[in-house]
Amino acid sequence: MSRWFYGFFTIFIFVSTDVTCIKNVESEDQCIDYYKTGENFDLNLLAGDWYAVYYWPPIQRRRSSCEVIKFQKANQSEIEPGCENNLPKKDVILKSSYKNNSGKQTNVYYYGEEEVKHQIRSCNLLSKYIFIKLDDEYVMGINCSSGGRGILLTKNQPTDEEVQDVVEDIDIMRGRQGSPDCPLAR
Repeated sequence: MSRWFYGFFTIFIFVSTDVTCIKNVESEDQCIDYYKTGENFDLNLLAGDWYAVYYWPPIQRRRSSCEVIKFQKANQSEIEPGCENNLPKKDVILKSSYKNNSGKQTNVYYYGEEEVKHQIRSCNLLSKYIFIKLDDEYVMGINCSSGGRGILLTKNQPTDEEVQDVVEDIDIMRGRQGSPDCPLAR
């Protein structure tokens, strides 16, 4: 093939990559603007055990039981080596531990004093995240770096009817398809 073809192909790849990155940033900003409430969620409210009971959009593989996510305060030394220098020294850091769908123990970290928090999965994966307290028992999380993927967390394992009532009362999630990730009592 000619050099012109390779040159054109290389330029095409660079341009499409730049457009994709710009589109992702715009999408992330639109998500933040849509879900922001003006209230600053205190990460300390998540300390303890929470059940992940509902996801928007639905997760393809359903669990046999509701996953418990353990939230606890962490310090910078617990973060993956090399990441700790990127964190503000004064911010609360919350570690969430859970088993993913394949059974692997996973740790994710959250920090931020503003309404939009930061989620760290690894040094290379930093997401913008919004938590919304629905009531004393339920908190909704929105990952704006993943197209607005949502999760409903609760302190106690609820019934299906209780979860459906809570979901129906979340105005900003109306019209979005979601489902429980685990079997709930009837």
